[in-house]
Amino acid sequence: MGRAVTAAGVETGDIMAKSEDPKDRTASTFQKVLFFILLVYVLNLAEGIFIVVKTGQWSSLIEKLFSFLLFAIIATQSWRSLLRGRESYRRRFLESKQKVGLQDAAMFSLTWSREIYQRIPEDRKPLVKNAFILIAIAMGIAYLQFGSLLTVLLVTVLVLAGVNLLVWVVASEREEKNRIQIELETARRMQMNLMPEADPQVKGYDVSGVCVPALNVGGDLFDFVWLQREQQKLCIAVVDVSGKGMDAAFRAVYTSGAVISELQHEHNLVTAVRNLNAALFARQTRDRFVSLLMVSLDVLGRRIQHVNAGQTRPLLLRDDRVTVLKGTGPRFPLGMVEAPDYQLTEMKLRAGDRLLLFTDGVTEAMNPSGEMFGAERLTDLATTLERRALSSREMVAAVRDAVLDFSAPASQHDDITIVSVRVLA
Repeated sequence: MGRAVTAAGVETGDIMAKSEDPKDRTASTFQKVLFFILLVYVLNLAEGIFIVVKTGQWSSLIEKLFSFLLFAIIATQSWRSLLRGRESYRRRFLESKQKVGLQDAAMFSLTWSREIYQRIPEDRKPLVKNAFILIAIAMGIAYLQFGSLLTVLLVTVLVLAGVNLLVWVVASEREEKNRIQIELETARRMQMNLMPEADPQVKGYDVSGVCVPALNVGGDLFDFVWLQREQQKLCIAVVDVSGKGMDAAFRAVYTSGAVISELQHEHNLVTAVRNLNAALFARQTRDRFVSLLMVSLDVLGRRIQHVNAGQTRPLLLRDDRVTVLKGTGPRFPLGMVEAPDYQLTEMKLRAGDRLLLFTDGVTEAMNPSGEMFGAERLTDLATTLERRALSSREMVAAVRDAVLDFSAPASQHDDITIVSVRVLA
């Protein structure tokens, strides 16, 4: 079985291993203590050699060099032993999480320096190099100021250990951020792939739709489905899945597939919506739901039927007036109640009528002051735009731009979906 990889990019196969033997832990601790004792001794010895060379006391130089060589060999062997225990340092460091000790943090930082540096993003490595250069300059100045090589070297080791830990934290956060960004981009692509690639060609009608996903991906979608092979009835589905990110995107994919599958064999809107509700109720938790507006357009009869399951009410623009199509029956979103008695609303269309379908991302869009776009502003905007006799594509673009301009420069917090159906003369 392969090893798992954490969000930080570190293998965790050995994290799941059993705790090490107490004897091994004691031996490891002894090696670390010995290593640091030797380190201090060697640094003192090196400082003594530096002083001998500086003062010209050559008689003791051979003795000091011999001692230096002897302890350098011992220190090298200790360092190798230390490196052999680097896996256990990493394991203890990762297992300890918020309770990590100073010793474990330092040992992990020093023995995994190369791997920590390799995780730095390429575009940030020059900055890290500059940071190390600045540290070296600072240590040089400290030596010139205090004249103690031992102190400077010890401080350098501690500083590097601290810097390595900071680099590890920053690199881990960068990787997590990249992972989330990839997830959101994947969700956005999934969401957009659910939408029609082009507006449907419907004789006697002008139909167009648009969806603008928010930065934090939600689950809006719309679709056009012909209910008959003769293409005499067009179903328009507008869906808003609660939640954000991949969770909402996956439920949007499931809902889209369920809607298309249901409409392929069930042309009665009420029955189709009830079946979809039953399927979603059985699959999801009660705090997750799907708002759905399903409209059936009778092309020849110029008549619409619609069932509203928790979606925003559509607008009818007729004779310079805007009417909210309230419908009848309960409006519970899909998956909230086990068997709501959804009702069908039907009405006759006239030449020049326009239907405007939209999700709550339109009316609930907020500007930087926290003010919502609102239903009244949308009604006034639709009335003004309708006087310009815009095509459906132009209408949805104008409403979309007005909502985005209203919100700017604040970030879009919810998806915006708009569909326009215009009855031609």
